[in-house]
Amino acid sequence: MKILVTGGNGYIGSHTLIQLIKSNEFDVVSIDNLSRSARGTMDRIEKITGRHVTNYEVDLCDREATFEVFEKEGPIDGVIHFAAYKCVPESVSQPIMYYRNNLNSLLNVLEACEKYHVPNLIFSSSCSIYGEVSQLPVTEATPAGVAACPYAHTKQIGEGMIRAFCEKSSGFNAILLRYFNPVGADMSGLNGELSPDTPNNLMPIIMETGIGKRKEMTVYGTD
Repeated sequence: MKILVTGGNGYIGSHTLIQLIKSNEFDVVSIDNLSRSARGTMDRIEKITGRHVTNYEVDLCDREATFEVFEKEGPIDGVIHFAAYKCVPESVSQPIMYYRNNLNSLLNVLEACEKYHVPNLIFSSSCSIYGEVSQLPVTEATPAGVAACPYAHTKQIGEGMIRAFCEKSSGFNAILLRYFNPVGADMSGLNGELSPDTPNNLMPIIMETGIGKRKEMTVYGTD
């Protein structure tokens, strides 16, 4: 089976590629325009797994270029769609950019799945779709709340797009993954979280402080 991973050079995407290869059950290929990921990721994956992964440096918002990859690599058995902008403060300051990138890229992936008869999709959603909740713990039965930022709203809309697509497309299967804060590195120590962006999650900030990359970290709150 061949799996196409979008955002394969990113943190979660690269670890997913490694695990797919290690399973010895899948051929893999990546699409990542490298706008939010570190170069050299495919080299690290090859060092860890012994297998070279082809990455297409394609912007998924480019419909024609996206379709060309599906055409060239087909038949494809499934897509794992990680590629998206994900910085909450940036989404507040540049909402149009987030709606344009996150939704147009998903739309093109769904259209490509329809045209090239790809039957399976895993979508990288987010815990942020729950919004502000009054009761913990959150479960899958917890209804989505009001999105606290444009990033979260793009994930809510994305889930709705996929549901609508599934309802009209017989035989198409989709899973929505609403994870919280994934952390960690490969056991080899060769692949961790190496985004060129300024981190906004707690663990990367702790690690950067620990290695001296940043002078200090701030803990907010007084409770």
